[in-house]
Amino acid sequence: EDGVNYKLQGFLFPSTYEFYADATAEEIIEKMLSEFDKRYKAAGGKPEDVYDVIIKASLIEREAKLDSERPTIAGVIENRLEVGMPLQIDAGAQYVVSDGEFDVVVNREDLKVDSGYNTYKNKGLPIGPICNPGSSSIEAAINPEKHDYLYYRTTEKGDGSHRFSVTYDEHLG
Repeated sequence: EDGVNYKLQGFLFPSTYEFYADATAEEIIEKMLSEFDKRYKAAGGKPEDVYDVIIKASLIEREAKLDSERPTIAGVIENRLEVGMPLQIDAGAQYVVSDGEFDVVVNREDLKVDSGYNTYKNKGLPIGPICNPGSSSIEAAINPEKHDYLYYRTTEKGDGSHRFSVTYDEHLG
């Protein structure tokens, strides 16, 4: 895809690996790609859907702190895509303004940056994955929860949990 920052991003499976000290970059990449293939197939992923699934999974990976919420967030993404809403996912904007560092705070100006990764400015999925998602995010992207939620925001609990809502008024309340 034109404009994608890193061609292998999303497909290098995050795990613990053992390599010989003289392993080449190609051997390391091959092992990570092989592990990705194994995990993607185990999750029930179809080859023809891999790029869209991994883009969604990367968004889920960055947005969800709790594994239990990953399918719910995946459902919100599906619902927004279905109704033609911008995804408006902060992690996409963070990726744009920080070159992949996610510990930055996004401000209103950041949401206006012209980039294929900016889910506030563009409708649909970003042009590529924003990170290398783990199994639970991949599984959630393949099997999103069915619900009517269009919005979510973090709670004040401090545990990374979210509150989900159907309407914008509920979201604000």
